[in-house]
Amino acid sequence: MTFNGRLALLLAGTVLGATYLMAAPARADEEQLQKQISAMKAQLDAMQRELAQTKKQAMKQQAAPQQAAADAGGISPSVLNASANGRTPMPTKAMPAWFDSVNISLAGSFIAMEGAWRQHSEVANGASDPPFGSPGIPLQNSALYNEHEARFSAQQSRIALKATGDIDPNQHLKGYYEMDFLGASTDANNRESNSFTPRIRQAFAQYDNDTYHLHIAAGQAWSLMTQERVGMLPNDENVPLTIDAQYVVGFDWLRNPQIRFVEDWNKVAWFGVSIEQPGAVFPGSPSTATVSPPAPVVTSINNSCTGSSHLNGTTTCSNDVAPDIIEKFALDPGFGHYEVLGVQRWFSDEVANTTSPNSWSQKVTFGWGVGGNVLLPVLPKVLDLQGSILYGQGIGRYTSSQLPDAVVGSNGALTPITELSFLVGAVAHPFAGNDVYAYYGQDQTYANAWTVAGTQGGWGNAAFVNNGCQNQSFTGASAGAFNTPIAGTTCTFDVQKTQEFTIGFWQDAYKGNLGRVRVGAQYEYVRLTAFQGLATGAGTPNQGLNPNNNIAFFSLRYYPFN
Repeated sequence: MTFNGRLALLLAGTVLGATYLMAAPARADEEQLQKQISAMKAQLDAMQRELAQTKKQAMKQQAAPQQAAADAGGISPSVLNASANGRTPMPTKAMPAWFDSVNISLAGSFIAMEGAWRQHSEVANGASDPPFGSPGIPLQNSALYNEHEARFSAQQSRIALKATGDIDPNQHLKGYYEMDFLGASTDANNRESNSFTPRIRQAFAQYDNDTYHLHIAAGQAWSLMTQERVGMLPNDENVPLTIDAQYVVGFDWLRNPQIRFVEDWNKVAWFGVSIEQPGAVFPGSPSTATVSPPAPVVTSINNSCTGSSHLNGTTTCSNDVAPDIIEKFALDPGFGHYEVLGVQRWFSDEVANTTSPNSWSQKVTFGWGVGGNVLLPVLPKVLDLQGSILYGQGIGRYTSSQLPDAVVGSNGALTPITELSFLVGAVAHPFAGNDVYAYYGQDQTYANAWTVAGTQGGWGNAAFVNNGCQNQSFTGASAGAFNTPIAGTTCTFDVQKTQEFTIGFWQDAYKGNLGRVRVGAQYEYVRLTAFQGLATGAGTPNQGLNPNNNIAFFSLRYYPFN
């Protein structure tokens, strides 16, 4: 019964009681009458106390949003409710109504202290190798080949933010942002990880519809090429556990802008198509594989990136005419995860004939790749095995080795390089809080060479001269440079294959109310093999052109929100 109803009932009872008293005989017991009056007075006092308590609770509820705003922004409640002390009140606005329906998480953020020791100096960050292809590992002719290298870094420290909410029981939204500091403005590019500064790792929005089993993601995320643990939605990738942020040879991946469409059949079968940012990788020094055919043909394969367009003006941008398109089909039948995939790419350059004015024209070449991935929990929660393979023409960009996609052909147009990439790995969990991992991977290219009017070109040309790749130059100007041959010799180093074996572990040092602390260590052995070439003057062809490196990593990471 409401307070007003109870008050009305009490008043009615009082009136009836008074009527009864007037009609009662004079001999009515005066003492009994006094007891009735006292009882009604006590009941009225109790109802008045209840009314005061109700008003007090209502005032507290009304003041709660102001106090919450004060707590969130560090503002004194006396300022927010300034009318009580005679000052002009500050305008305030409560959180939007939808805010209570959004879940916010910082899980995945961590602070890292890491380091690396290398047998041969790569002048590389303590948290990551550069690309494994030349000139990442110094050749024997470089002074760096005999230099050890030790570096520390906190640049892999990561900030992650995830927001999720439901439009209705069948429609869901997700936003995810992830960044670290592993980059510099002078090496920023969009070829592999879109490492501009500040370095966005991922930033995407996702829409899921349970009725139609439809999933759409847009923004920057791991490429659909990347192996998944389950399904094919962003944030489900099976990324190697390495401390080395370049991961491992044989792991195929990108992090780039994309629009992804996925359809699932009861979360057992999945099909997806992703339209992704293009970007071609061409051979770098000491390769000469971008040489043009002899005159009158001239070729342009890159444009200078202009800083005014929010690109890195110290590097080059490939002439891309269309996005990369990736398709993937996946199965989660209840034991393991299985994928098959394909990719289509387009490479373009400008070709002209110096004997014909205004003859620049764009030439476009098609590239492709097919592959598959498998993840098997052979001992659930104890041991997982994995494997992946990718084969095609012009797929070097997707390899951790960052081998070239294409070279200039005999007619000046680009021609893609045939490549094979594979990886096998095992991850064990022998006891609580411990992960032990081991991987072996290989990226391999196949020769694509030509000779026109005495000019040698293409990739892996057996007529390329490489006798200058072995002996060190003693001139001071080149002592710290990569792969500088002795004067009068030539070093043309085309990578035939890269190989890596790596092993490591992670261990929880603390896990509790204050988050988690993890320590890790990793060893890796990397080896490059060059195509055979010719020797001129002193030296013999392809003798000892197998530069390698032994590298050790350590890591200490604190996850305050995990």
